[in-house]
This record gives sequence, C-alpha cells and structure tokens, in this order.
Amino acid sequence: MNATTTRRPKALLLDGDPSLRLLATELLARGYEVRAARDAASGLELLLDELLDLDVLVVDRELPGRDGASLVRLVRDAGGERDLAIVVLADRPARAERAQLLALGADAVVDRVDGPRAAADVVVATRRRGERGWLGSAGPAVRGALLVARDAFAPRGLEPSPA
Repeated sequence: MNATTTRRPKALLLDGDPSLRLLATELLARGYEVRAARDAASGLELLLDELLDLDVLVVDRELPGRDGASLVRLVRDAGGERDLAIVVLADRPARAERAQLLALGADAVVDRVDGPRAAADVVVATRRRGERGWLGSAGPAVRGALLVARDAFAPRGLEPSPA
C-alpha cells in the first residue's frame, strides 16, 4: 500500500440469522470490507484471523454458541483495549440489559426491530480507530488471550486448533 492508497475499514459481523446477515453485510459493504460468521466458534476464528486489521465488531446478543455479552467481555478483557468499536444487535433490549452491555464495553446496542439499515448507520457512527489498528503493540498478547479463550470453549473431544 502506498501513501496515496487508503485502507478500506474492516467489519466483522457475527449473527445467526442468515437473512439479516446477508442484508447487513450488503449494507456495510458500501463502506467496509465485511467478513461474517453465523456462530461463536467460526466468529472467534475470523476474529483471530482479522485481529490486527479489524475496525468494528458487530455481534448478535443471542449468537449461537455464545451470547453477545460474554463475547464483548471476552474481547474487552483479553487486552483491555477500547479502540475496537463493538456494536451489539438485540431484540427489544430492556434498559437494564442495554446498560449492562455498555458497561461491559459495547459502544452501542441496536434494537434489531429497527432493521439492518439502523445497525449499519450505528456501525459507521461508532467506528473509532486510528490508522495503526485497534491493537497497536498489544496485538500478540490479545491474540494469545483470545486463543486460550477459544480453545476453552471448543466442544469436548476436539483438539484445540494450532496458533
């Protein structure tokens, strides 16, 4: 990449609903390079693959295999960083639940009832990253913490995947 080329921001969308995932991906693709997964296991794999270049994480509160709150906690606790924007999609979240998600480190909570366009608008508004990427020099430590967490949640009987 030369000095006149700008990097397209990257979004990772984790949602179990295939129609919403497709529509949200299409909306986000207008401004982002989008990767998507349908469950927590494949989502963590993509998160690890894209870790250093990711700008925003969009996660379903009821993601198959892991709820959105625990995923937000995992990402935030892995390195304590706050530069990666995290948007949680939730069906009619109660005020207390919204407050809990924000306290855990989500930047925004979007009611799925408002539709994929509203989610895409919030994603654009919450993106807060610098040119160096959201991890800076903490990248290896955060990657290691996420690898340990991924392996801890692997189904029994399966060997953890190599780093």
